[in-house]
Formats: sequence, C-alpha cells, structure tokens
Amino acid sequence: PYHLILLPDCPKYDMTHQAATEWAASIGGELPSRPEQALLFAHQRDQFDRDWYWSNTLRESDPDYAWYQHFNDGDQYYGYRDDGLRARAVRREYF
Repeated sequence: PYHLILLPDCPKYDMTHQAATEWAASIGGELPSRPEQALLFAHQRDQFDRDWYWSNTLRESDPDYAWYQHFNDGDQYYGYRDDGLRARAVRREYF
C-alpha cells in the first residue's frame, strides 16, 4: 500500500514518451501507471487539462507504444511513443 501524490509541476507543451519520462524523473517523480491514471481521473480530474496524458505503461506486445489517458472522458488508449502528449508526474509514499 502507498499514498499516490500528484506533483504540482506540469509542462505546458506536448512531449514524447521518453521526454515525459525524463522530465518526471528530473522533478523527483514518475509518470503514473494506467490504474493510477484511472484513479487520478476519478478523484483529481480538475487538476488536469482536458487532454491526453502519458502513463508509464508500455504496450506489452509492442514496446514502441505506450498507454495514455484522456482527462476529458476517461478513455485509455495506446499510441506511438514518439507522439507528443501531455505529462504529469506522481510520487509514491509507501507505508
């Protein structure tokens, strides 16, 4: 069990999955997993623009693709990791 903390920083531009992963690490966080994104959509949707956001989850059958979440309607899809999408970082505090 852990507490999921949404970090306040938020780039105002789209970035590739690799760039988003590196950005999140640079501020002491990580991209959220797919289940964590669903939790954030359910409980902190107002902290996100109504846009697509990268998760840390790669597509199992093809790691050139990663999953992302739409913070308008809650849909999750996967897309090519070189596409430009938004990013938010989280931190996990285990107890």
